[in-house]
Amino acid sequence: MPQSQTTVELESSTTDQGENTDESRVLIAYFSLGRNAEYPDDVDASTSASLVLENGQQYGTTEYMANLIQQNVGGDIHMIQTINPYPTDFDAVVDRNHAEMDADTLPELVESDLDISQYDTVFIGYPIWATNAPQAIFSFLSEYDLADKTIIPFCTHDGYGAGSSYTDIAEAVPGAAQVLDGLAIQAPDVSGAAGTVAQWLQEIGVDKKSDENVQAKGTAITIAVGDTVLDGVIYDTELAKEIQEYFPLTISAVGFGGREFYGGVDFYPENLEGGQRTFENGDITYCEAHHNMAIFYAQTDNPVLSVDVIPIGKVTSDLSIFDELPNNVDITFALAG
Repeated sequence: MPQSQTTVELESSTTDQGENTDESRVLIAYFSLGRNAEYPDDVDASTSASLVLENGQQYGTTEYMANLIQQNVGGDIHMIQTINPYPTDFDAVVDRNHAEMDADTLPELVESDLDISQYDTVFIGYPIWATNAPQAIFSFLSEYDLADKTIIPFCTHDGYGAGSSYTDIAEAVPGAAQVLDGLAIQAPDVSGAAGTVAQWLQEIGVDKKSDENVQAKGTAITIAVGDTVLDGVIYDTELAKEIQEYFPLTISAVGFGGREFYGGVDFYPENLEGGQRTFENGDITYCEAHHNMAIFYAQTDNPVLSVDVIPIGKVTSDLSIFDELPNNVDITFALAG
């Protein structure tokens, strides 16, 4: 689908906590200098390792990684924020951090309404300062009870990796159920790290798609593309059931980017839960922002989108037909049999 200027909504220091569903039992807590220093509005993000600029929106580098993780696993984001901001000059940040580490100081955090008890899995994100996580991370770990939870660290760095942070975080949560392998990305590479993040989450077994077998228990459908009829399934979700009521449904589809065919629909679904900015080949999706349906057939290894899509089904036949289609084609979805 065409590129959009839509960007990820930033979370405040108060966690956005919804219903206690399986997805919301994941928390992505992060500390980012980009959100803990008082940068001027006109700061040049391109010259700062602590900031990422995307579509005119500034993000902290660790914040940006947190958003990439959320796009893959869902859950809630919580920004760890200190009461006293850090300097914008990085040398001064290093000096203050060294002083905090030497004195074993745990900086006081901004009060929040975070209820840690509702989460089973907690991602902990941070930049590497002096080969370790900032002291604010250890403030967070001392303030909240993470016993019996799965802990997953992730970090950004300036070329020296995660340092001792993974070990020290594990030691700070001795009652954790497990501490999974972390991910460390060099700060200049963060803006292009979506594929790396998705692959890491798949490797440690916590990506949303690892749990999508429930969706696959759907209803068999046919997808007529020109003169070819493909097999597929429409998921057993509220949105998919709502769209299924319009079957047989024909969309006038347009090819885009060598990865998808999409076309507008003339109805407005109400059940819009489960948006994400990644896809797998064969996914049938609905996009609220562009008011269309799409079939993705290629580029799963580079699955980053500019707007949310919601998977509603899957093409189970060979996808090679899509490589040979003209740029404009009618696609008809119907119940099988």
